[in-house]
Amino acid sequence: MGYEGYSQFWCKNGHHWTVDCNLLIWKDEKEKCPICGEEEVFENMVNVTNGSYDEETGERIDGFRKLKIKSETSGKCSACGKKHICDITYEIPKNNKDGEYDESEE
Repeated sequence: MGYEGYSQFWCKNGHHWTVDCNLLIWKDEKEKCPICGEEEVFENMVNVTNGSYDEETGERIDGFRKLKIKSETSGKCSACGKKHICDITYEIPKNNKDGEYDESEE
């Protein structure tokens, strides 16, 4: 039986990105943020081998960490004239058994 999934990463500046598990198999070094170049400070593995949701309850079962926006900046696009998000940062999750954010520290 195979494994399907990916890892979620956060750098110290709150940038979030994902990398497919097949690209991480033999890597020992920390991932670098594709936005600012800082090393990862938090990694979470998401296992989608058996799907992402329980078919009966609809609950998430893959271990995905929800993204909690910390800040975002937007601006008017010079190409299309519409407003777009230019930069977004997220709260860095804390380790806990539920895979959520530690609300007690806020």
